[in-house]
Amino acid sequence: MDKIFEVIRASRKALLSLVEDLSTEQMNKIPVGFNNNLAWQMGHLVVSQQVLCYKLSNNELMIDPTLVDKYRNGSKPESFISAEEIAQIKAYLLDTIDQLEQDLATDKFSNYTPYSISTYKGYRLEKIEDAIKFIVSHDGLHYGCSLMMRKFV
Repeated sequence: MDKIFEVIRASRKALLSLVEDLSTEQMNKIPVGFNNNLAWQMGHLVVSQQVLCYKLSNNELMIDPTLVDKYRNGSKPESFISAEEIAQIKAYLLDTIDQLEQDLATDKFSNYTPYSISTYKGYRLEKIEDAIKFIVSHDGLHYGCSLMMRKFV
């Protein structure tokens, strides 16, 4: 699993680098043809990881729970995302992965509830390791979307 965590961190660091020089307004801009923005993309990665790993294991989330509805699958930005919230999400991008790696070394995820990924027909997460492997693909997909969005902000 060490290599998997290395890949997740590399992807998230690349995303942070991609947006590091953008203003709050640019992070909130929804480019033509898209239904969300760069701030939402980052929030979605954080929330998805927390739900797929912690919530499905009946563990307390490590993030502000009010973020879940704002950034869950199927959501879109409903209001301007503040600079403070964006800063918090940026910190969560790496902090939550560090904590996940630490928690994986314990028995914290032994009560995992299997879950079918709605956007990947037929793909089912049976255990925490499946969720962590899925995060690699999910993060990569949203990094690619972010690369496209970055061209238009």
